Amino acid sequence: MKIHLLSGFLGSGKTTAIQSACRILQERGIKAAVITNDQGIRLVDADLFKHMGIPGRQVTNGCFCCNYQDLDHQIHSLENSVAPEVIFAESVGSCTDIIATVLKPLRLFRKDEKITLSVFADALLLHMLLVDGIALFDESVGYIYYKQLEESTLLIINKTDLLSPDQFRNLKKLLKDKFPGKILHYQQSMDNDQVAQWISLLDQSDSVIIPQSMEMDYQVYGEGEAKLAWLDQDIEIESANEMAGQGAVRLMQDIHARIVAGHFPVGHLKFLLNGKEKFSFTSTSKSEMILNSLPGSSATLLLNARVQTKPDILDLLVSDAVSALEKDGEFGVCVRSHSVFQPGFPKPVHRME
Repeated sequence: MKIHLLSGFLGSGKTTAIQSACRILQERGIKAAVITNDQGIRLVDADLFKHMGIPGRQVTNGCFCCNYQDLDHQIHSLENSVAPEVIFAESVGSCTDIIATVLKPLRLFRKDEKITLSVFADALLLHMLLVDGIALFDESVGYIYYKQLEESTLLIINKTDLLSPDQFRNLKKLLKDKFPGKILHYQQSMDNDQVAQWISLLDQSDSVIIPQSMEMDYQVYGEGEAKLAWLDQDIEIESANEMAGQGAVRLMQDIHARIVAGHFPVGHLKFLLNGKEKFSFTSTSKSEMILNSLPGSSATLLLNARVQTKPDILDLLVSDAVSALEKDGEFGVCVRSHSVFQPGFPKPVHRME
């Protein structure tokens, strides 16, 4: 069995890449599964994988490194239930130091399996940071981002469709000079050919070579995570006029607009409508609000917001948007579950030099 770890900052497109890769492997007759990971409990991506029929498990309430036993348990669960040939394990986007805390322990305790690591980076955000010198996030949050890049052997520069031709050329030249020892792969994760090339690179990865663990300042790392607010909500919208889906779109747009108006950097803002339609926003891109749902009297909306601000501020922004939709008088809104917090200080179970 192959276990492909994915690291990379919030909104770098890891989930979309996994979806495309699983579809390609399925067409080849290769059974693939996924393990999602988050500081929260209720995940848009986990529900989406379930809707797509991709076998999956979750490691929640903390990153892989701090919940290593749970990660190992979920791998065993997939082995016993679906016997996948490939598992994609997607670490939470605020996590780094994966080599020392996850990859090396997996290789030690699972000697018969091939373990790889791909680090994903949003091409436009990377261009803004390295070429334009524009930092969207706090310095301590940036520390996490740069450490993710540092520990990459295989660096996937994703969402290349967001770049102009000149930006693409400038970024490629800079990265070639800056990271001469890394394998650089440029892709747009909805392009099957480019994702197939990534799968090929994973198959070619030498699992015998042991990558170096990084030097890490865990105090700065913890400060960076504490600058991010996590908010999860499960919302039900009702409409006597069979317009619940449109109400959900209005709510998504309003939540995003309020965060932008507050000038709060977005790691990712994900919505899952009726358990099957995903809409997502980051600080470098935004999803088109195209509603394909049939009219209905009710709609469900699962929200995962990861934003650089204080939890109480993010909570107020979202609750104000919900209240505004209710005050319209056309919709009834019920928040079925709600969680808002800051991630805890990272305390890995293992850390191997």
